[in-house]
Formats: sequence, C-alpha cells, structure tokens
Amino acid sequence: MKLRQVLTVGAAAVAALVLSTGSASAGSVYDSATGAAGWGDFSYASKTNAYSIHLRLRDTAADGHHVQIRVQSMDPARNVSSYAWRSVTTGYNTEDIWNTSLTDSRGIWALRIQVCTFEGDTALSCATSSWDGNNYY
Repeated sequence: MKLRQVLTVGAAAVAALVLSTGSASAGSVYDSATGAAGWGDFSYASKTNAYSIHLRLRDTAADGHHVQIRVQSMDPARNVSSYAWRSVTTGYNTEDIWNTSLTDSRGIWALRIQVCTFEGDTALSCATSSWDGNNYY
C-alpha cells in the first residue's frame, strides 16, 4: 500500500471516530439542601432527547428525615416540567443512584435537579441547581 493510500485511510478512520464520539453532549450539576446533597449528569443525543440521565442522592444529616431528588426540564419556550421524585429513606450517610432517559417532542432546552429534605409529604428544605443547557440548541 502506498503512503498516500495509508494517509487517506487513516484520515477517514479519524473522521469516523470524531463523528461517532461527537454525537452527544453532556453536562453535570450539583446542589444541596439542609440534610441532602444531589448530583445530576446529563447526556443529550438531540434537541428532544436526553438519553442518559444519571442521578445521585445522599442523606447528609442524622435528623430522621428522608431526602428526594427530581429532574426538571425547560423547553425552548421556557416552560418548566418536573418529573418523578426519587427518594433515599435509609438514613444518614446513605445514598442511591438512578439512571433514566427523557424525550420531549417540544424540545429539551436545559435540565436541572431539585433536591429536598422531607418530613412525610412536606418539604422542609429544598435547593435547585443551575440549568445545564443542551448543546444542540
């Protein structure tokens, strides 16, 4: 094989690798409320699809309260949608992890997390992270 052919094949392989790894964008957020700490990692596949949402929640206080985390999305018209709460009820210094995805035909302009400490159904302390913008917009 001639040098020119080797370089052409090599350049095509590099271009294919760049295109395959460049098909998704990702971002991370964090916030904490009294007694709770939460993290969210988001990977976007398009304007309408977050194909990997990784949530982590830790109970940070020995106070007898449970902690919860949820994802919120914002569409391009700036409408906010809230999704199901996930809970840690096993006590101080325990945590849980969830993986999910989200598709919204209106578009996912950005995602964030909301972290709260609860007594029963009553939120005692809440914090909301900054928005993580979808790079497809």
